[in-house]
Amino acid sequence: TEKLDDYLAVLAQLLEDLLLVSNGLPARRNADIAAELSVLARHVSFEWVQEAFRQANELAKLVRRNIQKSLALDAFALQLQSHP
Repeated sequence: TEKLDDYLAVLAQLLEDLLLVSNGLPARRNADIAAELSVLARHVSFEWVQEAFRQANELAKLVRRNIQKSLALDAFALQLQSHP
């Protein structure tokens, strides 16, 4: 659970930097991958990033409730993939 919490924290930081880069601002924590974030920012909408944040927060809540992590991660990935 702690490891997954760490991964979700990193995901939140990446999503935050993705929002910054998509608005022409420099990445705060992931400057080393700013070029990749810039490419990604051109392919996702603000709504997609917002949904990714929401889903990541929901996943973190479920993990704390001791649900099956693999199923929750699969559902998370499918929901992000299906969101335009």
